[in-house]
Amino acid sequence: MKIVIVLCLLPLLALSSCALSEDLSPPPDGKTVKIAVVKPADVDILPMDVIYRSEKCRDKIFTSTGAITSRAGYHLLTVPFNPEKGNNIVSNNIALDGGGKCGWTLSNIRFQFKFSDMTKFGADIKKNISNDIVFVFDKNAPPRGDGHYENILSDIVIKQDYYPLIRNDRMIDHAKILRLINKDMLTYKVSDSKSILFEPNVHSDKVVNVLGPEKFGEDSITTYPDGTQTTNAKGPDPLNFEKLKLIK
Repeated sequence: MKIVIVLCLLPLLALSSCALSEDLSPPPDGKTVKIAVVKPADVDILPMDVIYRSEKCRDKIFTSTGAITSRAGYHLLTVPFNPEKGNNIVSNNIALDGGGKCGWTLSNIRFQFKFSDMTKFGADIKKNISNDIVFVFDKNAPPRGDGHYENILSDIVIKQDYYPLIRNDRMIDHAKILRLINKDMLTYKVSDSKSILFEPNVHSDKVVNVLGPEKFGEDSITTYPDGTQTTNAKGPDPLNFEKLKLIK
């Protein structure tokens, strides 16, 4: 059980209600949602960030004018995925009702995933950037996104294609950066789902290389796995994911 400790300081400095020290206490017979992932062999599935919110125990915040207002309080848990026996699925069950004196309810779940070994794509790669997926269960804003969700109204299997992109930044980072990419930013609004299975199809052999310019105004060059290239002086071209799918 996770305990969040909040210290009450001077009234004008305390932005969090002391009620937020209340524990989560999900009812033993409460509803849950199972989040499961078919784990690719060369990808790490990172723990879930699970946020519960409470209208009863609200956070005090400053507005841009310096006034004090409030918003639904939140309680963050980090929940690991557990491997299932006999398959390559990792999963965990998340309580919809967080319980406790604050009446916590599940707000959103976010987890990230990235390549296990970036050196597989080159010894000179310096960064390994993850991708992510977000599930929203209430009206509160999720950790990221533009407010546009795809609705999930029942149990579902989500299948998405992913590709490795290596960007050689020659102006700012002066480094090669590996990124796990797909076509869409995945944000889902969930209703009445007991089980969600995410199945990323990672095409590790279809590497896209982007050579950044050395000076402002020069072209970025994008090279696809089949050797074809595109150039753009304004930055990397948006990737042609339909083209990637057709490359053997």
